[in-house]
Amino acid sequence: MIHLQIKNIGPLKDTGVVLITNIMLIIGEQSTGKSTFMKVLSFCRWIEKKAMLGEYDDIVVNGGFIKQLKEFHKLSDEYFKNGEPFVEYTSDVVSISHKGINTKTKVSKIEDNKRHNTKIAYIPAERNLLSVIPNLDNKYKASSFDSMFNCAMEFSEANAVFTKKNPLKLVFADDMEYYHDGFNDYVKLQKNNTSLLLEHTSSGIQSTVPVSVLVHYLCYITGMPSRRTPSMVKKDSVQGFNQENAANRLNFYNYPQLFIEEPEQHLYPTSQAKLLRDIISQFSYAMNKTGYPGYIVMTSHSPYILTQLNVLLKARKAFRKNKKETLKYIPQECILPLKYYSAYYVTQDGRMENMMDSETGLIKGEYLDSVSETTENELNELNDIIYG
Repeated sequence: MIHLQIKNIGPLKDTGVVLITNIMLIIGEQSTGKSTFMKVLSFCRWIEKKAMLGEYDDIVVNGGFIKQLKEFHKLSDEYFKNGEPFVEYTSDVVSISHKGINTKTKVSKIEDNKRHNTKIAYIPAERNLLSVIPNLDNKYKASSFDSMFNCAMEFSEANAVFTKKNPLKLVFADDMEYYHDGFNDYVKLQKNNTSLLLEHTSSGIQSTVPVSVLVHYLCYITGMPSRRTPSMVKKDSVQGFNQENAANRLNFYNYPQLFIEEPEQHLYPTSQAKLLRDIISQFSYAMNKTGYPGYIVMTSHSPYILTQLNVLLKARKAFRKNKKETLKYIPQECILPLKYYSAYYVTQDGRMENMMDSETGLIKGEYLDSVSETTENELNELNDIIYG
């Protein structure tokens, strides 16, 4: 089991101990700390990966944790001025403990025999830049290696897979495919066999194509050889790590970890549902290849994303009672164990509340329903004025 607690970083005052599950939804109002939580979590997962590969010395030195967190996720000094920053992360492989700013970070390996390799991708809200600026990885200017540049590099690696002869079907849109010709990105309209430059398409397509491309690519390379440097191999030898096991667990990507900010950006509700199911189905595809469940963490403002997750949760229950009837509505690859899911609401005072209903096993909708109730009350008041 994986747990994370964050105190005094950005809007987050004290999240409490949050259980990290394989599929997580984080909602809340603007600027309450949804993305901050996800950034710190992805950073801890990255440190865990470095620890498993034997390369984390630069993190434990004085100030290394905060310095690299700030640089990669572009967090300003203001994020660390409201009290002493605190991060406590534990998994079955490693524990990470950090307190303060210019202080050492304690990283402890818990179970060396469980070491494995993984592919981590943070897909930020600014991802539409990948669509409107072709070959962004060659043009992006940054003073340090940050999340947007890393995403651009990943996208450049991923789009090479989807050629004109091997396009990616865009399931969130009817009759559309994506491909890269070596220079530019295109969306093909199958109905009239017309190709448009991605930069000339709608905002919804521009925001969602990078998500689809990266999700499909990262799940596709799961189980394939990873990039291990000579120093990683040498450290394994010095530490006496079993090389046969290393080949099985470290030389291959065992599972993907996807951190996606607002997957629903600029999408029609039905397209949001299609996109979410596509992400979940690719997650299942990767898991079936290696036997390792991956991780999908999403921030969202959309009631449709929340509702669609509840549909998938209910589908799991229905599947237990009648598989044949359930599969008429929900593909089997989208029906996953209930324990994989969790949802949290970030409050305005920087805390996190569990949104899972212990009785129904579904995500509580009251946090977003309150907005509809307020709107309905206002409409009733205005109707009273109009009609007396």
